[in-house]
Amino acid sequence: MTKEQPNNWLAVYETPSEYFPAIGYDDFYEFHIANWMLPSSHECVIRATDLKTGKVSEHSYRYRRAAENKIKKLLGTHEFVVCDHEAIHKLSPNPQRYNNNEETHTGN
Repeated sequence: MTKEQPNNWLAVYETPSEYFPAIGYDDFYEFHIANWMLPSSHECVIRATDLKTGKVSEHSYRYRRAAENKIKKLLGTHEFVVCDHEAIHKLSPNPQRYNNNEETHTGN
């Protein structure tokens, strides 16, 4: 049984814009994108997208070995993002190619 949370969209919608100060892109990026923190009790978080169904699942791991086993299981069938204490990595069985005329064969 899920508990429904109140939806206060009307209060936000009716709030004057001066209550929402503008923030520069660099500040936004630094604070929200580059400033992630995992609890010290966890080694990493894996967000996997099934390539056939598009279903997204998220898994958190306290031990690196368990995360490595999960990654091995997902290889080839999922695209996933691994977030650990040092970095965020996007892994895919179909990596994007550089926009290079020789590789894409779209040049003149």
